[in-house]
Amino acid sequence: INDKHCFELYGYDILIDCDLKPWLIEINASPSLTASNKEDYDLKFGLLNDVLNVLDLESRLTGREKKIGLFDLMWDDGPVISDDGGVEDVISSCTSMVNSNLGSVNDRVENLREMYQNAESVKKASLSSHL
Repeated sequence: INDKHCFELYGYDILIDCDLKPWLIEINASPSLTASNKEDYDLKFGLLNDVLNVLDLESRLTGREKKIGLFDLMWDDGPVISDDGGVEDVISSCTSMVNSNLGSVNDRVENLREMYQNAESVKKASLSSHL
């Protein structure tokens, strides 16, 4: 992407096995954002909300941010390096790998842990609403 004002949306279908190992099933260009149930709605609403935060239609951002939400900003074929350290080490060893993350430098273990915690929260909320 050569313009910091552009983005592309892809849909990744991932299966997570009992060992929490993710398996990429397919990648969809221009995925449907039509919700089929409440959970699907919540997921897609959150996605669109994050996208709109990155777009900054209300002009709340200064333009000097290096990170918005969980997204590390990248444009002009290179990452915008954050000040929190760690990323520089990855970039110095393998810039193309960082660029392949398309704007998000992720810690797999931390993301799986967060996903599990979110799933547990949803499960607890669902159980409490049925009581």
